[in-house]
Amino acid sequence: MKCINFGDVNKRLLIPIFGGIIRLIYIFLIHRNPKYEIATKNPFILNIYTSVGMIFSFIPYLILKYRSKTKSISSNASQIQSKLNIEFIHSDLYEEIEIDQSKKYKLIICSSIFDFLQVLLLTIFCIYCNYNLWIFDILFMSLFSNLILKTKLYKHQYFSMIIIIILGFILNIIKYFNLGDTNNKVDPFELSMKLLSEICLSLSMVIVKYNMEKTYCSPYEICIWEGLIGLILNIIILVIVNQLRVTISGVEYPNNFYELFDNYDINDLIICFVELIMNAIYNIVIFVTCDFFTPFHILITSIIKEFYSYLQTDGNLVLNILGICILIFIAFMFLVFVEIIELNFWNISYNTKKNIELRSLTDSSIENNYNININDEKSEEET
Repeated sequence: MKCINFGDVNKRLLIPIFGGIIRLIYIFLIHRNPKYEIATKNPFILNIYTSVGMIFSFIPYLILKYRSKTKSISSNASQIQSKLNIEFIHSDLYEEIEIDQSKKYKLIICSSIFDFLQVLLLTIFCIYCNYNLWIFDILFMSLFSNLILKTKLYKHQYFSMIIIIILGFILNIIKYFNLGDTNNKVDPFELSMKLLSEICLSLSMVIVKYNMEKTYCSPYEICIWEGLIGLILNIIILVIVNQLRVTISGVEYPNNFYELFDNYDINDLIICFVELIMNAIYNIVIFVTCDFFTPFHILITSIIKEFYSYLQTDGNLVLNILGICILIFIAFMFLVFVEIIELNFWNISYNTKKNIELRSLTDSSIENNYNININDEKSEEET
């Protein structure tokens, strides 16, 4: 028997892979804009761009809603409807029988608040933090999924999760030495705030998945509402910090706000356009991935975009190569976690979905054969 083989591979896995590539391209584009450094001094403006981009998901939402309205469920069994269209039809049917719509919007507000808190913590306390703690999201999502979604982890998932977290520590150690000056780089408070932001993000995504499962809420609808709520909250915060004339993460408000718009040019428009389009695509991909799969699958995008940190020419070549190799191994172990790859040693993959289904089919076959033999014996006795 092979030590490694593939489990069930779904072609929709290309969705989060596409999202990670889009994010990677976005980082390369935006960091090469000469006005990017000024833009980063106005993080609330960038947050507003992101929120507006999320609202743009109303375009695919209306398209799919229109299609679901114009196409009735055909009695022809050969007609295949997309999963999204079926979801919209289900939503319409449940609206007719008066499913609790208030629950859907309460969950949207709840997930939006945690998502906003995640962004706010990063903006206020971690804007210059170079360390990535997204590696712990797999742990937080596991805890929240167990509490809210009642999901259960198995041996292969515990094994891969431990390896991923250990490798994540090593990645941050590499980044520590790769930054050059190693003095005063680790701020415990800053790291704790960033860890708290990852907890908020993980909880938000688990609530989103719960909302999709229990109220049949469309991923596009969630994206629209989270964008709208985030837009309102970010505008309120921006107005407050400008009125109070505060300094956040070394950035003085409102001076930097005036600086941005006093020197607004084509490069700022490019940043705005790229932020809107890329964040619209990226966030739609995140919610659709969560809908098709699990909250864990969105980490595929985090793994892919992390390659940017080790593709820089100004870093240590050896450390960059080591970082890339570790990221590849993290990706491998993550595929083990989501059962796309199976490890056939130490009985690790005994409880993967594929193997459980195979055992179920085998048990059913044995039971059927047993019943057939019993019936044959009874028939022989009667004759």
